[in-house]
Amino acid sequence: MQAVGEPVVGEIQLGLWGVVPLSAHVPPSDTQRSRVRRGWRELSRWLRLGRDQRRDAALDEQQLRRLPEVRLAHLVPPVEWLPAAEALEQAWRPDGDGPEVIFLVTAPQDDSAAILAHWAERHSARVLSPPPEEALLEGDGGWVDRLAGREGAWVMPRLERCFLRHVEGLAGVRRFVEQALAGRLGPGIIGCDSWAWAYLQHILALPEGQAFTLKPFDGADLDRYFAAAARHGCGHVPRILSVRNGESVLLSGEEGAAPSQELRQLAAHCRGQLGLAWHYWRQRLCSAEEGGVEGVAVSPEAWLRDTLDEPMPPAELGEEAILLLHALLLHGGLSPALLAAVLPVPKHRLLGLLRQLATLGLVEEGGRRWRVAPLGYVRVRHLLAERAYLTDPL
Repeated sequence: MQAVGEPVVGEIQLGLWGVVPLSAHVPPSDTQRSRVRRGWRELSRWLRLGRDQRRDAALDEQQLRRLPEVRLAHLVPPVEWLPAAEALEQAWRPDGDGPEVIFLVTAPQDDSAAILAHWAERHSARVLSPPPEEALLEGDGGWVDRLAGREGAWVMPRLERCFLRHVEGLAGVRRFVEQALAGRLGPGIIGCDSWAWAYLQHILALPEGQAFTLKPFDGADLDRYFAAAARHGCGHVPRILSVRNGESVLLSGEEGAAPSQELRQLAAHCRGQLGLAWHYWRQRLCSAEEGGVEGVAVSPEAWLRDTLDEPMPPAELGEEAILLLHALLLHGGLSPALLAAVLPVPKHRLLGLLRQLATLGLVEEGGRRWRVAPLGYVRVRHLLAERAYLTDPL
């Protein structure tokens, strides 16, 4: 599947967006030089030598302060997922050739629910709701039977909310997938978190040939996206300088300019996931103290911190905590009650672990559910991969 053309929706060019087969997804790669440099920077940070070793930096990060929320809202407005729905429409139509039902597999910070809500509105499609928490706890699969017998297209935004990782918690999702793939529900799209997809494909043998995902954003895509988003929020492309070398980070307005090293590295670090890159970009933008910076003729609107300030899982993190983190990812977040249903750990112990991991910055609570925090995601994924846990394909 190819990315769509260049019409503009909300000042964000659709040419950045595309939908590709999941099997064809290739995240942006990092260069060896960048990996070595980042490894040394992290080692220096741990040894508390980082600032002493970077005397050639354009600005000491101690001079920086976080931008006010109102300013960040203009420089980095929330991601508008409508262009992704437009790209999905180019890839699959309910009345076209090909399978009646497809899966849209997205990374945890890429909002499949918002994408499919836009798509459903354009096609007057039904938006199916996941079963209530009580049905999952009781293993009640009756919610599937209530979906049949209706006409028109439909979307299921969050398949990860339709199961629990135990025998009773899988019966409903198994029946739903079987009926959907057999055509009994009509044409539709199933949105699924990439971690839930990895698990359910292993358990239910989901058809990978019917699975699609968003085209990954490389450094050039991030340059164009953040420039266009800021133009939409501020009325112009802001001047953002790198703390590392004092050079501009956003170069999309310069003829023939390659993306900056910072954005190439960010794309690789986030594996091409725009939703995750948005969190890092927002967290790293800062302003300098009053009085300007020596050697900079015109004060920039923001500086980009060199350090990522990611939470680091401690080496002594126990197996119970790692199991908890894995369960949160496989289910796209869980309430304490659902966590207690899928883990062989007492509820009071789970609450203590959640508080510990929240203090470390690895998890956060929202909407009565706990999930892996966006800025902790990359480190948690690395940790799980090192421990040979099942990881997602994105």
